[in-house]
Amino acid sequence: MNKRAALHVLLAAAVLPLFAACGVDPSAPPKPEFVRVTGTVAYRERIALDPSAEIVVQLLDVSRMDAPATVLAEQRMRADGRQVPIAFELSVEAARIDPRMRYNVSARILQDGKLLFITDRAYPVLTYREGNTASLMLTRVDR
Repeated sequence: MNKRAALHVLLAAAVLPLFAACGVDPSAPPKPEFVRVTGTVAYRERIALDPSAEIVVQLLDVSRMDAPATVLAEQRMRADGRQVPIAFELSVEAARIDPRMRYNVSARILQDGKLLFITDRAYPVLTYREGNTASLMLTRVDR
């Protein structure tokens, strides 16, 4: 064994117990990093939200013009007595975000499976100097 190989063996023998003492497994793959998108969902109407209403917020890849948007993250929650504005938080692995692509946040509110409110404009986030927060203003759907 040459000197360089012997040095590597000695270093490994010295460092591995330190990793073990810290609870770090050097053979484990690194944990993925996440990007968070936060914000609020609201609407202008002065209507109380039923406690059983469902709020659905999605982070979408809207880069491809001739294809449906790809859902990267979704949060579903019951109103449970909360009223707008209602906070949301979406998380997606950072590796899934491509700086060349475009991402939007959209939301809808459903009552017994029927659409009540929906976003009717784009709320861009993450790329092209957009931030990671969005205040979504939903529009009432006529019945």
